[in-house]
Amino acid sequence: MGNVVTLAPKVRTKPRRSPERPEGFCRDGAPKILLINPPPFQKVEPYYDTPEYPRTAIAYIAGYLRDKDFDVHVLDCKFDRVDFDYGMEIVKEIAPDVVGFTAFTNEVKQAAEFARLIKAYDDSVVTVIGGVHVTALPEVSMEEFPQFDYGIVGEGEETFYELIVNRDDAAKLATTAGVCSYADGQYTFGGTRTPVADQNTLPYPAWDLFWPASEYILQTSRGCPYACTFCMNPGGRIVRPRTPDNVLGEIEWVLDTFAPKSILFGDEIFTIKRDRVMEICDGLIERGFSKRVEWWCQTHVRTIDLELARKMRASNCRLVGLGIESGEEDTLKLMGKGTSLENIFEAVRVMKKAKLPFMSFFILGQPNETVDSAWRTVNFAAKLNPDMPIFGIMVPYPGTEIAKMVKKGEGGYRLISEDWNDYNKQFGDSLEFVNLPRKTLERIQLIGYLKVFIWNLRFLDLAKFIWRYRSEGFSVIWKMLGRTTKNLSVFVPFRANTAGPES
Repeated sequence: MGNVVTLAPKVRTKPRRSPERPEGFCRDGAPKILLINPPPFQKVEPYYDTPEYPRTAIAYIAGYLRDKDFDVHVLDCKFDRVDFDYGMEIVKEIAPDVVGFTAFTNEVKQAAEFARLIKAYDDSVVTVIGGVHVTALPEVSMEEFPQFDYGIVGEGEETFYELIVNRDDAAKLATTAGVCSYADGQYTFGGTRTPVADQNTLPYPAWDLFWPASEYILQTSRGCPYACTFCMNPGGRIVRPRTPDNVLGEIEWVLDTFAPKSILFGDEIFTIKRDRVMEICDGLIERGFSKRVEWWCQTHVRTIDLELARKMRASNCRLVGLGIESGEEDTLKLMGKGTSLENIFEAVRVMKKAKLPFMSFFILGQPNETVDSAWRTVNFAAKLNPDMPIFGIMVPYPGTEIAKMVKKGEGGYRLISEDWNDYNKQFGDSLEFVNLPRKTLERIQLIGYLKVFIWNLRFLDLAKFIWRYRSEGFSVIWKMLGRTTKNLSVFVPFRANTAGPES
C-alpha cells in the first residue's frame, strides 16, 4: 500500500515531492508523472478553493501508479495555495513526461489554462484530463480544450496506467478503454471501461505525497443506487464498497502518520450498507480511533435509523449531511431520489433523538419552480431546523437529466450562461426560469439561511454561521449588487503562498 515516510514539519513552504525511493524502485526508463489539482481563478468558496484537505482523486491515481513502480509526483495547487505562475515553476523543476489533471465542471477551464501554460513551455509533455466533466462530455471537452492530448472517461486508475504504457502507440491508444482524444477534426474513443468491482484491490491513496492535512476525505465506496435528476452519478448505480478492515487500515495509517483533526467519508451515501457501517463504527471504537479523530459523512434519509445514528455518534461522528433538496412532495417524487416528506421527517427525528448534528442540503430551482414553491422549501427547512442549512441553486451539470431539460427548454428553465465557471450551486449564473429571475432565486436563497436561524431563535448560531461563511456571504452580497464573482479577485486575490498557510 505504498511506503510510509518521515514527514517534514507541518508548514507547506513548497508542495511535497515524491519521497526518496529505494534504488530500483521505479521501472527502468519509466516516465515521470505529475498529477495536478489546478488553482482557482479567484478565491470564492474557501472550503473548496483553499481547502485544508488534499484532493482524493489525484491521491488515488498516484497510489495506483506508484504501486506499478512509476515515478509519481503531485501538485495540489488549492491545498498548497499555489497560483499558476508558481505552479509552472514547480512543473519546470519536476520536468514531467506526462501531466494528469482532475476537474469538476466549474474547474475544467482552470485545468485547461494550466495545460496551456505547460504546452507553451514544452509541447512534448503529454497532458491528460480526467474527472466528472470530461466523463459527462468527452467529445465536447476534447474539442473545446485542445490543450489536453487525452481525456479519461470514468474511473481513472486502470485507464491512466494503460494510457501511460501505450502513449507511444497511437493504434493501441485508440482502442484503450476509457481513453478519448480529438485531433485533426476527428474524435477517437476506445470504449467504456468496466469500473473496478473490488475496491479492495486498489492501493491506498498516496497521502504521503502531500503535506500533512487537518482533514482527509476517504472514499470507502463508489456508486449510488438512486437516479437523481440533478446528478450524473459518475460512480454508477451499483455500490462498490471496501471492506471494513480495509477502511480501518487506511484510517490507522492516516492517523498514525498525519494525525488529522477530522475525516470526511466521501461516499455518495455512506450508510447505504448498514451492517458495514456498523462494523466500521465498532472498529473505530474498539481500536481507539474514535478518541483520536472526529468524522462526518453524507447519506440518504432512507438509510439512517436510531440504532445506527447512536452508533455513529458513539464513534465520534460530529455531523451528517442529509440530501433533502425540496419541501414539495410532488417534486420529491419526480426527482428520482426515492424520498418523501415522511422519510425526511423520520430521518430528522432520528438525528435529533440521537443528538447527532445534521446538515441539510436544499436545491432551489427545481423543474417548474415558482416563487411560492421556493418559499415552501425555505419554510420547510425552517421547520426541520437543521444544525447547518445549505441552500444551493440548481445547476444543469453535464450528463444530468436537468441538463437535458434545460437544453430542450423544458421545466421552465432558461440557460443564461454557457461558461463552465458559472456552474456553481452557490455563486453561479448558469440558469434561471422564464417566470422566475435569477436574482429572485438568489434573494430567496439568502433569506433562507437567515430564516432557519431566526425562526428558531438561534441568534448565536446565526452569528457563528455568518462569521464562518463571511467570505461566501460577501460573494452573495457582491452578486446581489450587480457585480460578478469574476471580479472578486480585486478584493480577495489568490496569490502564491510560499510561506505556508500560517503566514
